[in-house]
Amino acid sequence: MEHENDYQVIITHEGTLVFLIKSRESEPEKPFILYDGGAHATFYRRENETVLWDYLNDKVIDYLQNSEQVVVFELDDALEDISRDYAVYVKHIKKNVFTDGL
Repeated sequence: MEHENDYQVIITHEGTLVFLIKSRESEPEKPFILYDGGAHATFYRRENETVLWDYLNDKVIDYLQNSEQVVVFELDDALEDISRDYAVYVKHIKKNVFTDGL
């Protein structure tokens, strides 16, 4: 599992969460988020590519607990622009074994 060291979250006027993360070379395939209501979320970008988003802000937690879908913007530093954007479904679970103990 990869740890996303530098990410940002924006809440739009419509209440949609937008996660801004570093761009990756591969395309996402059936991405989804596993979320148990705590301070951490597990982002499955594609098979064998899992990313930990930890220490979520309390306001983000409030929105994520009630979200079925978020948006991800991948930022390309070289281009100084968004390289791709896509919707990601949130799978709400009772216990996330990947974030236990964090």
